[in-house]
Amino acid sequence: MPDELDKRYQTLVTLWFSLLMSIGMYLLVAVFVAPQLNPGPASAAGPMLSVVLTAVGIMLVIVSFPVKGKLLERSITQQDASLVQKALVIACAMCEACALLGLVERFVVGKHYYYLLFIVGAFGIALHFPRRQQLEAATYKTTGQLVQ
Repeated sequence: MPDELDKRYQTLVTLWFSLLMSIGMYLLVAVFVAPQLNPGPASAAGPMLSVVLTAVGIMLVIVSFPVKGKLLERSITQQDASLVQKALVIACAMCEACALLGLVERFVVGKHYYYLLFIVGAFGIALHFPRRQQLEAATYKTTGQLVQ
């Protein structure tokens, strides 16, 4: 059983790292593929759209923590280690959506503030680093060990 937990944990770390690196790829697209930043006057909708996208992105990162917590709680009560992986993927996907909103802001609004959403999204994913204790707690009844 410890070998299975090790494999599951390695899978979680690999997924986490992949999702974190995808934000780096989005940033490369924003920097090298997007059109030049327009220093001229912006339309009236530009700043408002930027504020809305930023607010939605930050809200997604904040909400990802209770969502992950609820799924981890359910994984312990149901003794289902696969819910730990689902919790990680869903929480990181919500943080990644923040970075995607930054990419949208870069292409649509074209101002310099888009990178903030990349930073917030990457920081959120970094905080969701998988912990082995989460897997052990979801399988303690099957292994006979209680994790404190």
